[in-house]
Amino acid sequence: MKVEQFSSQFELLEKSELEKVEYLAYYLLENKQEPEFTVSDISSLIFALGFAKPNQTRLKGKIVKSTSFVNGTKKGLFRISAKKLATLRSSHPDVSESEEILSDDSILPEILLQETKRPYLIKLAQQINSSYEHNLFDACSLIMRRLLEVLLIHCFEHANIEADVKDSEGNYQNLKTLINKAISRTEIEISNDVKKDMDKFRELGNLSAHRVKYNCRRDDIRKTKLEYRAIVEELLYVSGLIT
Repeated sequence: MKVEQFSSQFELLEKSELEKVEYLAYYLLENKQEPEFTVSDISSLIFALGFAKPNQTRLKGKIVKSTSFVNGTKKGLFRISAKKLATLRSSHPDVSESEEILSDDSILPEILLQETKRPYLIKLAQQINSSYEHNLFDACSLIMRRLLEVLLIHCFEHANIEADVKDSEGNYQNLKTLINKAISRTEIEISNDVKKDMDKFRELGNLSAHRVKYNCRRDDIRKTKLEYRAIVEELLYVSGLIT
């Protein structure tokens, strides 16, 4: 959980200065595994969240007098007391249990997927970016493949020809078939560049999924990520998910 989300969720705007310190000390312990803090650091965090920067001398006096805090392992360090920690954990047990995906727009600009208002697509984009940023390149290539597959299916659905890519049991056919039929069907108007480049990402995902002695590397993705971004953006328009 990002500290900005924590601040909003626990309404720090409505809390007193000392209560802000209590909650932020709890946040640092549960989310960042930082059990101790300095008055300077906690003051800077309060200020970074948009609140007035505390007078550090006055704030230190409040912390020293409060039963919510005890001295840390070194001079100038404080930690939340065991009693206060137990109270906060009882009333707010889910601080560190978040499914939020933290990422930057390293592969895909997430704003594109947010326009679709489809949470499952937004999460796929976030997972692609986050796995790349955290050096999980096999995972990244597999999710890139999956997003390509999902967007192609939406293209067939938007053109009302999804039956053309389903088998006798009503399941969608494999990605290679989806790509080949998307290229050949005139109802799906995609550019020549996208037609040419789509199969690269099917193959990249297949290598990560099926090649026993293969591991995807950063350069395998980095050298083609602009092409992938262009494919995704075009398919979002072709599928009618954004306009």
